[in-house]
Amino acid sequence: MENNKATLSWKQLNAIDPTWVDIPELSLLTLPERVIQFGTGALLRGLPDDYIHRANLAGIFQGRILVVKSTDQGSTTAFEQQNSLYTLLVQGYEDGQHIVSRQVNAAISRVLSAQQQWHEILKTARSPEMEILISNTTEAGIVGSEGTIHDSPPISLAAKILAYLYARYRHFDADPTKGLVIIPTELITDNAAVLKDIILNLCHQQQLEDTFIDWVDQANYFCNSLVDRIVLNKVAPETLPYVDSLAIMAEPYRLWAIESDSSVVHNKLSFAALDPSIKIVPNITKYKEIKLRLLNATHTLCCGLAILSGIGDVKTFFTDAVLDCYIRQILFKEIGPSLLQTGILTTEADQFAHTVIDRFKNPFLSHQWISIAIQFSSKIKTRVLPILPYWYGQHQAPPQGSPSALQPIFC
Repeated sequence: MENNKATLSWKQLNAIDPTWVDIPELSLLTLPERVIQFGTGALLRGLPDDYIHRANLAGIFQGRILVVKSTDQGSTTAFEQQNSLYTLLVQGYEDGQHIVSRQVNAAISRVLSAQQQWHEILKTARSPEMEILISNTTEAGIVGSEGTIHDSPPISLAAKILAYLYARYRHFDADPTKGLVIIPTELITDNAAVLKDIILNLCHQQQLEDTFIDWVDQANYFCNSLVDRIVLNKVAPETLPYVDSLAIMAEPYRLWAIESDSSVVHNKLSFAALDPSIKIVPNITKYKEIKLRLLNATHTLCCGLAILSGIGDVKTFFTDAVLDCYIRQILFKEIGPSLLQTGILTTEADQFAHTVIDRFKNPFLSHQWISIAIQFSSKIKTRVLPILPYWYGQHQAPPQGSPSALQPIFC
């Protein structure tokens, strides 16, 4: 115990004040493992695992998550001591309103180490209830590797997933209904398509049977996805009435865009009915474009001015009237309207622009402009320059949201 505080666990839940934090129901313990998740990081626990936990509480999904710790860094001890329970604090602004919520998340059933428990992980591939695979790992990224699927464990994420699929394929005798919905959340373009190509290449390199290659290609659903939520894996221990070394804090904003037009995917991802911020759509390009231009490009366009103005973090940007007007000018009058040529609606651009302001002003986050300025030139090239053809397709004069045009008349 720390300062006479109890450690968060199923046994200690009755001792926790339910008016301070939302407590999960014991009935969640009996739910089957329907998801295998590669990665224990804060983003996964603060976004997909949050959705699944809340869907379980609503009686929508009814399944828990087996988490694979893919790297040999750290241990699974905290998860074991806390029965994989953890606190999610949500703090910030949403629609201009201050939001604070707390919940004990019970979405994770257990955490297994790929380095020490690989054979036990492979046994779960035999479960008919396992339907979804999610990943977000920093081990080596979505890349190929040397070694084979018979290594214990295989080296790369792709090889681990291939070994898992092979175990499932053999156990279910190539049953086409036993494929998985596979959703990588790594922040690379077309993440699922890249992962699938690597897996199929590994199949050929390792001379796996043609029937298995066909099963991988046709029985499984590789879905490109985009995740967007700031999640921090550090919560001050003194702010909690119990010991929780897994506690995380997230902003209210959340988005999980998943690319698929399959009815099978829609049915298996039933938790999507919980929250409109989960988008299962045939093409997620629109969501990537909105985020890249209105959030990321705005970050880049503001960081130089903030640093030159002596402003250290993002939330302080709005305390200067001129800079406040500047960011609203580029969001609502320049970048947003320019995106209409891509098929994005005015209402969509304006709505996202308002969320950008809410996110930038979050008093619980401390984003340093100097960190955002890293690789500034390449960010200008990828985030900002592609907007200019849209702008000049509508205007003769250059955008006014430039350092020479910084004037309060914007507002």
